Amino acid sequence: MEIIYAIPGLGTTKELFQNISIQNYEIKVLNWPEPKKEYTLKDYATKFIEQIDVSSPVNLMGVSFGGMLCSEIAEQIQTKKVILISSCRDNSEFPLLLKTLRIFPVHKLFSDKMIRSLARSKRRLIGFKRSFDRLFFEMINQMPENYFPICINYIVQWDRKTSNGNFIRIHGTADWLLPYKKSSNFHLIPQGSHIMIVSRPNDINKILNKELNGL
Repeated sequence: MEIIYAIPGLGTTKELFQNISIQNYEIKVLNWPEPKKEYTLKDYATKFIEQIDVSSPVNLMGVSFGGMLCSEIAEQIQTKKVILISSCRDNSEFPLLLKTLRIFPVHKLFSDKMIRSLARSKRRLIGFKRSFDRLFFEMINQMPENYFPICINYIVQWDRKTSNGNFIRIHGTADWLLPYKKSSNFHLIPQGSHIMIVSRPNDINKILNKELNGL
């Protein structure tokens, strides 16, 4: 059985993948290393590699911020498949908001406490339904102090302009946070939100089992 090393999205944990099932593959969710202000996204991605067996080409899977980290990891080690869900392959796919924050970094005005409060209050906009509230709050609470402002700045300052790897892209058509680029090769899930990994796992499983197992 092959391993897929997975990285969840910003502020989330292994529970994000609890309903993802791919025949002949074991999903191993990587732990969040401690983020530090002096790191870049590339530096932070390197810290995840310590948890990966790199003796042979690896499979990676990431959601949102986790996908960006997987794309960066793929520049540093040999990979077999890189699965990006609700994510960007490099900063050329960033929406206008993220590009604007790079020029006018107003995100730095928000404290960790403010960002956590904003995430909780705007969880519906992200795509979390009421039935996922408890899970969402538990994941947010597990993040270390100052995790959010540091990691958001990693994203805003990400300087990867091109990307290498055998990518499998899955995106929702209703993802307003990181809208898909029509020129890219995506598996599109109609009306899938940014957090469709928890709201539409069966659709994602179907795509991945077809891509990886020919089912």
